[in-house]
Amino acid sequence: MNALRVVGARSVAPECFFAWILVWCFAFVPGSAAWAFASSSGPHYLYQSPATHAFFAANGANYDALTDRWRTYLRRSTTEFREVSRPQLLAGLAPGVLVLGSAILLDDQERAAITRYAEAGGSVLLTWGTGARDGTGRWVGYGFLETMLDMRVTGKVALGSNERFLQPFGDGPLTWPVPVGERIFLGEVAETPVRVQSANLAARYVDWQRFPQPPETNGAIAFLEKGASRRVYLGFAESSWDYDERKRLSSLLDGAMAWLQRQPTVSQASWPNGHIWAHTFVMDVEDGFANAEHFASHLEQFGLRGSFFAVTGAALGYRSVLERLVPRHEIGYLGDAGYGFKGKPKNIQKGRLEAMVADMKNVLGSRLTLSVTGFRAPAESWDATTEQLLRPLGIRHHVAGPGACETRVPCFSQSEPNLGPEQALVVLPRTQGDDLTYLGLKLDTETLRTTLQRDAEYQAEAGALGVLAVHSQHYSPQGSMATQVPAYLQRIRQQKTKVWAATSADIAQWWRMRERVSFLPGPLLQNRFTFTVRAPGQVRGLTFVITHPARDRTPRRVLPNAATMPQPELVRIDAWRSAIVFRQELGTGHYGYSVEF
Repeated sequence: MNALRVVGARSVAPECFFAWILVWCFAFVPGSAAWAFASSSGPHYLYQSPATHAFFAANGANYDALTDRWRTYLRRSTTEFREVSRPQLLAGLAPGVLVLGSAILLDDQERAAITRYAEAGGSVLLTWGTGARDGTGRWVGYGFLETMLDMRVTGKVALGSNERFLQPFGDGPLTWPVPVGERIFLGEVAETPVRVQSANLAARYVDWQRFPQPPETNGAIAFLEKGASRRVYLGFAESSWDYDERKRLSSLLDGAMAWLQRQPTVSQASWPNGHIWAHTFVMDVEDGFANAEHFASHLEQFGLRGSFFAVTGAALGYRSVLERLVPRHEIGYLGDAGYGFKGKPKNIQKGRLEAMVADMKNVLGSRLTLSVTGFRAPAESWDATTEQLLRPLGIRHHVAGPGACETRVPCFSQSEPNLGPEQALVVLPRTQGDDLTYLGLKLDTETLRTTLQRDAEYQAEAGALGVLAVHSQHYSPQGSMATQVPAYLQRIRQQKTKVWAATSADIAQWWRMRERVSFLPGPLLQNRFTFTVRAPGQVRGLTFVITHPARDRTPRRVLPNAATMPQPELVRIDAWRSAIVFRQELGTGHYGYSVEF
């Protein structure tokens, strides 16, 4: 394994060094948190390794440029922040949270002291290449990290790699404060991020397209509970914090710190009824229109429903196909013809969209057309004008391309920013590759199968919305997609207790309902939480995620604060989380509950 590089005059070109100094001068300042996590949860220690400090200085760099970020964060977040010297570390620390920020040089005594502290129940947060060199600066590898986290280091994210984004897992025990699947840019820093393989991951490195690389190659955040000690590892250095324009890393650290301190937290889940992820199945029906029934038969084989978006000009010649699909599946619009809308004048777009609706009425009749509320643009080619024209035509949701939302869950259209969630279009981003992606890669049968399954696995662990999108012209009975999709659907069906498989219309409707809930996520203060349901109410399946204070220490029960409030159901998600599920329909009003462990 190549040694980690420290930014400095002796390790990088002069222009890189001066760029780094500028980054240091404009150091990361975390955004304000919604809550302070540590006021009563023991000390928070920051250890500044003297050997690491000297090593950075000898290479023309300044270790304080990394540790100052921790000072800023911890001073904001806790009243019990303490900096720890080497003699204090060796003398022993009371259990708390010990931060080892990129402490790449640790001597044998320091390693032994940290190990004793952890074995005595202290929690540890380690970053980047902590312990990769001994006290003299000699490279010794990642054994200290691997032992501390029970994980394996598999490489680095090389300079020039496209995997410069962090994708945290949604609703996770550490990452619940961060939007599901939002890419966090880590920058082109000389402290190259470290890749790990672990049974307990909280985030992966991804490229902009989030293409599913082999799972052993892209672990970014790992965690472990060992006895009374909890440990978290961040594979990237503090220099990456400067590129986080939305300050998501600060929120992620809040979640990690709460977990390290065994503070139960409550957050609103993305999906209803205790499901941890969702999936919808989409076909663009244009050429090869009759293949829509072939896709429908595969879905029905596994008890699934799909969303069929039809080019209405083509649908006029296949009325019987749509009529057979209507009772079991969602029908949506794919424009009037098979070419896009983006950049076209408003009057041209308006005329085409009105013709599209008229065509659908000719095919399904006026009454059934009222239930057609979904839209996809041909070739995913649309703009703000397109979305502004859709809503007056009765269209309520838009299944768009991967860049339509920053996250891997639905969002509300910003084409009309003054509209509230009850009126705005719900946008469902296509969060994974479609058949055109896979065909363009010219994958063989086995690689296509593996890629499809890995895509689904990554959606599941991220708590995301999966969107399998295929085109009718590429779904002939003997085509590569048609032969591989049934196995994919079977895997989805086998996870029915964890995945909510639904039409795009159902998912859009849920996203509106979810938005009617007002709730502030954070630590479970005095074992209580409250929320409000706004008008028009009618929220069914509302779910909250609660983190456990210890592995498998699930809540015993959840009690309403008043007899008139509904009783939720407790569902174990995994060793670290449980779901609080309201299967009843909730009306408008305020709700309060107590949790007993």
